Amino acid sequence: MEAGRHRHGRPVAGLQERAAAKLAEVDARIADLNTIRAALLTAVDAGCDDLTACASMPRCPLPFTDLAEENRHAGPCC
Repeated sequence: MEAGRHRHGRPVAGLQERAAAKLAEVDARIADLNTIRAALLTAVDAGCDDLTACASMPRCPLPFTDLAEENRHAGPCC
């Protein structure tokens, strides 16, 4: 029963530090998502329909050009 009760007015040790750490984590995730969003918008604007085809073109806006090059030289994996 005690676990379900609110503890208004009681200080919780370390709450400020934990909240600040979680806030920093959320901010980092938001920054990552904004980077992904920008890359996706660029891909949509460039008309990318196929990741492999797009990545092999010099105008590819996606950061996968190096991966496509490695995959071409590696040959089939299976």
